[in-house]
Amino acid sequence: MTLDDGLGIGKLLESARRLQHSVAQAKDELGALTVQGTAGGGAVKATVSGKGGLEKLHISPVAADPGNTQALANLIVSAVRNAQENLIARHEERFLPMLESLSIDLQGLSGSR
Repeated sequence: MTLDDGLGIGKLLESARRLQHSVAQAKDELGALTVQGTAGGGAVKATVSGKGGLEKLHISPVAADPGNTQALANLIVSAVRNAQENLIARHEERFLPMLESLSIDLQGLSGSR
């Protein structure tokens, strides 16, 4: 008895194994990554880890006006959000091709009946 019953189950299992390996590798790579976001023309820079945690924050003396702490707080939030958006973009760049490949594999299976 074989796993492939003419419906492409063997191909599906192989695709699933490849995808599982690719996802694990991508998660490791992205977990080790750091990305940066900026606000105020670079006056505030936030560095975020691959898991989304704030790692570093650089504030230019120009942005550190003690008389306007709310503006500084807004710049910090904007820089962190920008870094997180950059991280999401990197995740999408890495994972979308895998999902597209899986979609193509699944379409090939449905067409092979």
